[in-house]
Amino acid sequence: MNEKEFIEGYKSRFRIFNISEDDDIGKQLDDSYEDIKSLIGNFDPAEYSKGKELVYERTRYLRNESLEYFYGNFQTMIMDASVDLVGDTENAD
Repeated sequence: MNEKEFIEGYKSRFRIFNISEDDDIGKQLDDSYEDIKSLIGNFDPAEYSKGKELVYERTRYLRNESLEYFYGNFQTMIMDASVDLVGDTENAD
């Protein structure tokens, strides 16, 4: 998710206006995407907004040095997303 579209989306959501942190944000979005993907399964962040939101939120917690709280605070959404994606896989067969 280290692409301008997602970096700008993240910055807009969390009201970040400077460009000096774009490289760090991009790397953190990539790390968060990989982590969320390992929890809920494969997804396209451009198509699955719940997955993108989880990536953005995990990145926010990471940037605020509070990552240990993310999983507990978003446990329900993580479970819902994994069920959504499993359901999509089963319907595709």
